[in-house]
Amino acid sequence: MWPFSKKLDQNRIEMRLHYWGGADEPTYTFKLVVGGHEVLESIGLVSGQDFRVSNIVTVPAWRRQGYGSLAIGTLIAAARARGCATFTLENVSPRNVQAVNLYRRYGAVVLPPEQEGGHSDHRIALGL
Repeated sequence: MWPFSKKLDQNRIEMRLHYWGGADEPTYTFKLVVGGHEVLESIGLVSGQDFRVSNIVTVPAWRRQGYGSLAIGTLIAAARARGCATFTLENVSPRNVQAVNLYRRYGAVVLPPEQEGGHSDHRIALGL
């Protein structure tokens, strides 16, 4: 059951935010590493004044330990540092109650879904 069978140093957390692509609309990846093991990864795009998160994936054994909150808070700070006015979490399933609740704690507003009962974007105004 590697990597979860090894004792990890919970105090050794690394965050890696890597931008690539054009300067106007760079794509990025964000990785959260605990004790040398990747526990969370995200991908997104900065589009104009909007910092968009396309996907956040946490290794199942690491869920509900605060790493999602740490990632969202860090990405919001990165969005503010880039001068973005909005922070959008794309294509969130209404069935993913844990994700929806996390985003709402940060003040996210649900945007109308493209299809009835379908996935919705969640947007946070950064108030710059």
